[in-house]
Amino acid sequence: MGCGNPGLKGAKGEKGDPGVGLKGEPGLTGIPGFPGLVGLDGLPGLPGEKGTKGEPGVIALKGISSPTGPPGPPGPPGPPGMPGFPGVRGPRGQKGEPADTDDVQSQVAALENTLQALRAEFDNYKQVVLLQGLTAGQKTFISTHQHDTFTNGKARCAKAGGALACPMDADENAAVLALARRESKFAFLNMNYIPTQNHLVYENGEPVRYTNWKNSEPQKNGSRKDCVAVVPENAEWDNYSCDQRGLIICEF
Repeated sequence: MGCGNPGLKGAKGEKGDPGVGLKGEPGLTGIPGFPGLVGLDGLPGLPGEKGTKGEPGVIALKGISSPTGPPGPPGPPGPPGMPGFPGVRGPRGQKGEPADTDDVQSQVAALENTLQALRAEFDNYKQVVLLQGLTAGQKTFISTHQHDTFTNGKARCAKAGGALACPMDADENAAVLALARRESKFAFLNMNYIPTQNHLVYENGEPVRYTNWKNSEPQKNGSRKDCVAVVPENAEWDNYSCDQRGLIICEF
């Protein structure tokens, strides 16, 4: 049997009734999305209206003054002022009456009392000075507590009215040694060598009579130690250069 050509399309049918189906299960939660981009800054706002003027403040009353404190202590006295100009010379006085003999005697007695007081005060001062030194025979030895050369030491003692220490015997030497030991320093003696004669002399040029050498005799050995000093460590004399600085002890 042969096949013919297809027939014409039929008319659209009516919409069918909705089907009755069961509600499906909820789907799984989706993955969170990426954060969004930061938004652009907004435009500046319009300026606000001008505010109203405030009320004036209350004027404060003046406070009460504190009472005045007590005056401070007086300050130190200022420097003395410049001397004033000499005053006008006054008229010449009348000639006085002759002095009474009794008044003269009383004035003389007062002067004698004053003189005695001054002598006593001087003796006390002299005793204080002597206590600082040592006395041997007719001499008093006093340390200047200064270290100087031989030449400068002689000048110091001469300026004070004395002379550089020069012991003439064992007692005087012991006094000088004791002062040197107080300060643990060798002390120059007022004697030195005559280079051309190679012997020791006093300041007046006389040969030295008393000695207390470290050795049996001074050891010059061609050195320039032309001065003599007492050494506190061994209580004997030794040669020193005159330019060294030794303790200066004066005798009076």
